[in-house]
This record gives sequence, C-alpha cells and structure tokens, in this order.
Amino acid sequence: KEEMGEVLHEVDFNQLKIENNQYLEKIDERNQELLRLKLMAANTLQILNSYRKKLHTLTLESNRLKTEIGQRHEILNKITTENDQVHHEKKVAESVNTNLKKQLADYKVPEIMEYVAERSNLYDLQKTVKSWERKVEIAEMALKTNKKTWIKIQTGNQLQNQWTQPHLEMLRK
Repeated sequence: KEEMGEVLHEVDFNQLKIENNQYLEKIDERNQELLRLKLMAANTLQILNSYRKKLHTLTLESNRLKTEIGQRHEILNKITTENDQVHHEKKVAESVNTNLKKQLADYKVPEIMEYVAERSNLYDLQKTVKSWERKVEIAEMALKTNKKTWIKIQTGNQLQNQWTQPHLEMLRK
C-alpha cells in the first residue's frame, strides 16, 4: 500500500500477521508431511534391502537345489540302468537255474555195483597210464643212451678214417 501511496494502518499489520501465521502453519504442515514421507522412504528402502537379501539367499538356494536335482537325476539314471542290468542278469540266472534243476531232476544215480565197477575201471586205467608213462620214460632214457653210443661210434669211425686214410695212401704209393 505504501508503494501505491496508501497509508498503512494497524489493521493492515494484523492482517499481514494473520496471513503470515497461516503461511507458517502451512509450511510446518508441509515440513511434517515431508518428514513423514522421508521416514516412509527410509522404511521402504530398508524393506527393499531386506527383500533383496532374501532374494539373493533364495537365488543361491535355488541354484544349489537345481544342481542337487541334476545330480540326483544322474544317480537315478545310473540306478535305473543298474536295475535293468540286474533284472536281465536275474532272468539269465533263473533260466540257468531252471535248466540245472531240470538236469538234476532228470539225473539218475547209478547203481552201487555200477559205481564200484566204474571206480575199479578208473583205478585200473590210472595204473595203466602210470605204467605206460614209466615205460615211455625208460624208452626215452634208452634212446638217449643209444644216441650217445651212436655218436661215439661215429666219432670213432671218423678218427679211424683219419688214421687209416694216410696209411692207405702210403700203401698205394
């Protein structure tokens, strides 16, 4: 009002004080609101960080579990393969067992006298084999002796030929 050339009165000052107080209250409210929003942002940031940590922990756990699941799948595949192999071997063993049981059922035990006769024949054959083995050994020793004697005879003949050759030639002259 002064700029416009009007005179200021006390009422005008009171009016300005009231308006100033109203603006100060609004500023306080806004500051309070700003403080509340800052606190809320800090809380939200803390919650976000805790969720990030949980997410990281769960991600690591998930990766570990994926690895473990992969390993267990490999073990399962190996066990399945071994199981199939065992079932195959079991079938083969059962087949062999069935054949052996059939052979056992079909087997007739010889009579005691037949068994005694067979054992006697076996004993006689073993004695005959031993006798022939001894005879072969004696024959081999005789052969060696005869070979040595033959070699001595041939060596003796060669020596005799060496002595007699020059004498024959002298006699011829």
